[in-house]
Amino acid sequence: MTEIPVVRVLIMGALVLATACTSSMMDTGAATQLVSVSPRGGAAGVAVSPDIVLTFSEPMMTGMEQYMALHQGGVTGPTTPMTCSWSDGRRTLSCRPGQPLAAGTRYTIHVGGGMMDANDLPVGMDQYGMGMGGQLATGGMMGGQTGMMGTGWMHADGSYGMMFDFTTR
Repeated sequence: MTEIPVVRVLIMGALVLATACTSSMMDTGAATQLVSVSPRGGAAGVAVSPDIVLTFSEPMMTGMEQYMALHQGGVTGPTTPMTCSWSDGRRTLSCRPGQPLAAGTRYTIHVGGGMMDANDLPVGMDQYGMGMGGQLATGGMMGGQTGMMGTGWMHADGSYGMMFDFTTR
């Protein structure tokens, strides 16, 4: 007869523990997220002198702009020099190509997977990135490049960040 109260106590303890461990406590995802990209992936008719703007949910670590690149064509294409600056408490990164982009040409924004927030934690990209037309950059897509496959470019999930393609008008 004492077995039933013991079982009840064990079940009640498990329920209390499960209730106390909410999904937010168990979430291992990154706290800081890439929340917007402009131009969005798949955009067409983008101006040849675009502002490329990334917005993050939390402040970013100094120097993370080095893990942002603009490629002509796909992610293995040549990079286009840009000038980038932070605003909004290091939450918004605005980049402008050094010269007008070629008309009617596909470009790829590559946001490195090793970007870290101001608390030295990795930034999540896939929570919102896919909805903005992004695609995870995998090693096979990188074509064996060494410069954009190093430590700063790799995310903890093994990807090399996200790519957002657009076409100029």
